[in-house]
Amino acid sequence: MVVGSTPTTPATFKCIPLKIPHIHLLYAKLPHTKQVTLMMFNISQFQSLKVKLTRKYQRDLKKVFISLKKADPTFAKSISHYDLDRYSSLNFYLKEQLETLLKNIKSTKKLSNNPESFTSDDDIIFEGWNASEFSGEFLLALNKGMSIREAHLYTIDVVKNHLLVLFERFLHSNDEFHPHYRIQTSLGEIGVKKPKRLLHSILNVDGKLIDLYANSLKEFKVFSSRIDLALKLIKIYSPSSWERFCSFTEVIIPINNEELVSYSHQELPGYSMINLYHRDFVDLLDDLLHENGHHHLNYYLNLSKLIEEPKDLDYFSPWRDSPRPLRGIYHAYFTFFWAYKLFRDIIINKDQEQNLHEFTKVEWKKIYSRAVEEYHMLNFSFEDLKKAKRKGLIHPEGWSLIEEQQKLLKKDKNLILEWETKCSKRELTKLKRALEKALYEF
Repeated sequence: MVVGSTPTTPATFKCIPLKIPHIHLLYAKLPHTKQVTLMMFNISQFQSLKVKLTRKYQRDLKKVFISLKKADPTFAKSISHYDLDRYSSLNFYLKEQLETLLKNIKSTKKLSNNPESFTSDDDIIFEGWNASEFSGEFLLALNKGMSIREAHLYTIDVVKNHLLVLFERFLHSNDEFHPHYRIQTSLGEIGVKKPKRLLHSILNVDGKLIDLYANSLKEFKVFSSRIDLALKLIKIYSPSSWERFCSFTEVIIPINNEELVSYSHQELPGYSMINLYHRDFVDLLDDLLHENGHHHLNYYLNLSKLIEEPKDLDYFSPWRDSPRPLRGIYHAYFTFFWAYKLFRDIIINKDQEQNLHEFTKVEWKKIYSRAVEEYHMLNFSFEDLKKAKRKGLIHPEGWSLIEEQQKLLKKDKNLILEWETKCSKRELTKLKRALEKALYEF
């Protein structure tokens, strides 16, 4: 159905990743809750997170196929020859699709078969399809006089046609097509009526392999050069950020849309969709680590429930200058922290010798400004998160993650006072006033 939006992208539909190598891991226990903070900054703990998700994936996949064989044996048989046994981002995504399909199949018996009636269960299904990428087929079926149940079953058949093509295109690398198939433009496909794949290459940055996609060889040259430089600078100025990037980011897909900065999906850990066309070099440093922060957080989210997710817009987002639900604020705090840490590390290590890139005066001004503004916005949102915790909306594990980040912010108070002298007084005053205003209004 629909993927929830990230802090840097509007809500969108689930996208399909291109095939990546399987991850082979050995079993290791995930540390207890009070040890979870080690995972935030210690590379030796990142592997445990991946191992845990691998084992959960294998258990969940087995349950899905057992249930699917009972709920729809014909469809289960039609996909039985595909190998999903080993964990990969692609297989994880496909498993998620099957779980959603199974949920929809099971919900059929609750629905009304009378076009004139509309129960609470009907309403839930209606909202689900209406917010999905298959809303067109569902609404068209209703407009033809079908009941909710009939339209639901029809749309399930549409989804199954889509999934059969999806499995064939990305597990067997065939150019299968069906009118019901959704072209996955944000993850390696382009086109209007029929899909075409973007060009693909592998970028090697000091031994870190990244799948990179582009529209042309010329774009490859430009993108790979900029990303290579950005990551090498991150490695020099913020070694821990580099290690975290190496642990979680696998794929970079370019997006050419001035209204979008970057985005990623919980179902696709490791896939970063980044605007490589309209952003400057300092932005690129930020975007690479911001999306990596989402991948890092998504490993936790795919393993356990960190927060409750009420839909009420009870919290002000300084990054969007608008009210947001708790999920948006929690995600923003976790991910924008890594931008702060990057710019902090660059400033602290500014005397580090390197001959790759000399930051301009404009770039240095932006680096100082970004560090200062992220510091103030993070501290503002942390107060809201504390209120949410007191209401029982943030679980202990979820709280331990952001609490560990806050500890670093607290240590940097004196540094921020010094760095503020490097920033525009006008812009800094504007930011502080906006935060003060939001404090009273929310």
